[in-house]
Amino acid sequence: MHIELVLAQDAQTLARCLRVREAVFTIEKGVAKEIEVDELDCLNEMCDHFLIRCDGKDAGALRCKYESENAAHIQRFCVLKEYRARGIGKAALEQLESQCRNKGCRTLELDAKLSAAGFYEKCGYKAVSETFIEADVPHVKMRKGL
Repeated sequence: MHIELVLAQDAQTLARCLRVREAVFTIEKGVAKEIEVDELDCLNEMCDHFLIRCDGKDAGALRCKYESENAAHIQRFCVLKEYRARGIGKAALEQLESQCRNKGCRTLELDAKLSAAGFYEKCGYKAVSETFIEADVPHVKMRKGL
């Protein structure tokens, strides 16, 4: 199984990222599209959008927002249902961490759904907040030093 994290550098790749996110967040999870898609869903220097590919097929997506020159925030991280529980999320996260480290980031942060916090803990992230509600779903802020 070959997992690849592809940086969206054109409108077509960004649209593929948004299609994956729509399938997971809007269709599967019922998050309103007007909450899921926002002003950061474009090609700019504030965020990088990544398509997660598994054996040449689109399998997931994520967005990485650069908070400062040494800190980034992972957002909209998702894997399509048919690709879950195969190590794809973990492999994509490791690739993202490596890319962020190479850019000079020392800290990665994310707002994890409470139901996914265990996955992130296994990947080395630590909870740094109390539980909070976002899009009607309990979340916790998590952080990892690189």
